[in-house]
Amino acid sequence: MPSPVGHVLGGLVVGSLAVRRPSWLILTACAAAAALPDIDLLLPVTHRGPTHSLSAAVCAFGIAWLVVRRRHGAAGRRIALALGLAVLSHVLLDWLGEDSSTPRGVMALWPFSQAFYVSDLNVFAAADRRYWLPGVWRRNLFALAREILILGPLTWLVMRRRVGRR
Repeated sequence: MPSPVGHVLGGLVVGSLAVRRPSWLILTACAAAAALPDIDLLLPVTHRGPTHSLSAAVCAFGIAWLVVRRRHGAAGRRIALALGLAVLSHVLLDWLGEDSSTPRGVMALWPFSQAFYVSDLNVFAAADRRYWLPGVWRRNLFALAREILILGPLTWLVMRRRVGRR
């Protein structure tokens, strides 16, 4: 599963593509929304459970739309959509990542299904939170470098293209 760095890069890509002229505030909000599903690490719930679902992304869109619609009018819908898609990008990236803990995968269709889904493509190496094990720092640095090599150029291209249009 990608680290917070990978999820932030995914959120920047989504924010750059979903909003016509994203401000740095909108891009920052999308980056934060993309990392938000991992809040479940701080809660007494299953990691990669309900916060890692399509329903969570729909809720993020709804809350964002209620907050931004008055201030931003028609553009508020695009901003809310970007925030919902940023949360969904977290689900997608985790689904594409290697998972070394059980249950494997994400509960993408919660509350309709309690099943965990995993792609087995292992695009992203697993980030290990067991810091006491030998070699954990080397493995995590490898995982971080891999996600930066995959998502970094995409983020740079998308943001460069969007900034260049202004």
